[in-house]
Amino acid sequence: MDALPLNDLSYRTEHCASDELRSMPGPREIGPQDERYPQRLRRWLRARSVWLHGRAALLDGRPVCTVVGSRACSRQAEERALAIGQALAERGIVVVSGGALGVDAAVHRGALRGGGSTCAVVGTGIDVRYPKQHAGLQDEIAERGLLLSMFALGSPPLPLHFRVRNELMAAIADVVVVVEAQAKSGSLITARHALRYGRTLCGFQGSEGMMSLWSSGARVVRGVEDVLALLAATQEGVMPMPATLPESLPQPTPKPMEQTLTADDEAAYAVWTALLATESADVGELCARTGLSADRCAAVLVDLELMDRCTRLAGGRYIVHAPLS
Repeated sequence: MDALPLNDLSYRTEHCASDELRSMPGPREIGPQDERYPQRLRRWLRARSVWLHGRAALLDGRPVCTVVGSRACSRQAEERALAIGQALAERGIVVVSGGALGVDAAVHRGALRGGGSTCAVVGTGIDVRYPKQHAGLQDEIAERGLLLSMFALGSPPLPLHFRVRNELMAAIADVVVVVEAQAKSGSLITARHALRYGRTLCGFQGSEGMMSLWSSGARVVRGVEDVLALLAATQEGVMPMPATLPESLPQPTPKPMEQTLTADDEAAYAVWTALLATESADVGELCARTGLSADRCAAVLVDLELMDRCTRLAGGRYIVHAPLS
């Protein structure tokens, strides 16, 4: 993995760097106790130190729309994401996405075309180029928009990083748009966090993953104007009525809450049940109780933590607690 050019700056790892460093446009770390910590990040329940590269002011005062979708997206979804990104940026709305292949890249490019009001929330260290083919895109976002990461410099693209990244993208948004999604995808994790945070969630018909969102309160949109209307409503504090679904679109029956904890329903239910049956347990004990591998069990525990259904104690043990209201 290549690293972004860091302009030979001397970076610090403490939460509050010097005023001189914080004022620079290059990568820097900043914590919640700093008065310059972007206000949007304070809407995140797990507000912590982050790394920024670019225009941090984008996350202060402007409306924010997070747009996500499949990496292996259709041509229609790519064109739609490009148009949405451009239209939003032209109106001064900050467009947030994850810097990934497919829909993410298209919406960032559209926003850059529309004026540069875009923020890429990455699942690596802010100096790591991932995916490698997006090196030029990341450079342009850092120059004209904002790169944001909650991971230390040099952090690799681990799967768990992207799960946490998805929550942050939902937390800082006013509206979350799912352009296209597979049945089990990071886009749906972002969508679930949007609902949990009380954000307006909307999406386009036509992809398998979207079927699970309609019964949860997601709104159907058909174009950029619908997205703009939802954003305007959030700024006015008045939410429009949910769009009416066509009769031809089947509406799934909601599952019990315990069975919709994460994108990995069967494994989540097994771990959740095992945790309920004990005062505390570590990953090894949960593997023994559920028959899951350590990697799969650990991934599910991250999902449960992100949804505030369990807490990791010192020593690596987990306990169940009630979700946040």
